[in-house]
Amino acid sequence: DLTTESVIMITYHPQSLFRVRPITRISSSLEGHTESILTASFSPDGNSLASGAGDCTVRFWDIGTETPINSFKSHTNWVLIVSWSPNSKYLASGSMDNTIRIWDATTFKELGCLKGHTKWITSLSWEPLHMNEECSLVASGSKDGSVKIWNVKSITLYASMHSHSSCVTKVLWGGQGYIYSASEDRTIKVWDSQGRMIRELKGHGHWVNTLAVHTEYALRTGCFCEQRVSFASNEEMKTEALNRFNKLKGTKAVSYTHLTLPTIYSVQISVVAVSLKKKK
Repeated sequence: DLTTESVIMITYHPQSLFRVRPITRISSSLEGHTESILTASFSPDGNSLASGAGDCTVRFWDIGTETPINSFKSHTNWVLIVSWSPNSKYLASGSMDNTIRIWDATTFKELGCLKGHTKWITSLSWEPLHMNEECSLVASGSKDGSVKIWNVKSITLYASMHSHSSCVTKVLWGGQGYIYSASEDRTIKVWDSQGRMIRELKGHGHWVNTLAVHTEYALRTGCFCEQRVSFASNEEMKTEALNRFNKLKGTKAVSYTHLTLPTIYSVQISVVAVSLKKKK
């Protein structure tokens, strides 16, 4: 059993080499929002950009032509976060109006509004493509302290979790079947995909502000890479996403299907939490 005095050896190896070059020119300036831009995200396939702002709008931009595609003002308050599904077919937007809106990224139309949180949305995370080829589930965290899972196909609530005692600052859907949530109550909670809490991680002395897993790049981009390969079916996309995830995961990760009590701690090694200490 692990104690506070235990020493854990962490094996790591470099994944990529980046050569940083200075920016010498701007290719274009995308204008349209009338208030501060609060969030922006590129689609996994690299073709589109979504942005949300204090003007309550969600805007889609074409990356190839660097021009606007469409603009929507369905939210009634600031748009705090936008998040693409790993297959690039859906976009979720969370707002200060306590709602999440789902957008079809191929027709650029609104699919529905998800209501259930009693305070604003702080985080969104999609189920990985290699686990769900339809990308039909998205998890959300809110200032109300709850974590919810939604079905974007039927626009319904799939599961609701209320174990945190303060604001949920970050929700992350990992690649091995677990959802991680960080909170201002100084804890990290681990949930299965059915909404059952299986572990509570304590140790931070102040708010836990963010989480990361070492496979996050593969989870976010799904089957897409810089080669712009086309896929004939959802099954092909799922297979490629699984291959990319397994390659990035390496041999040290543990399969969630054989998870036992001691193994949970080794899974948590790949989760990085950042806490903000209160200034005196």
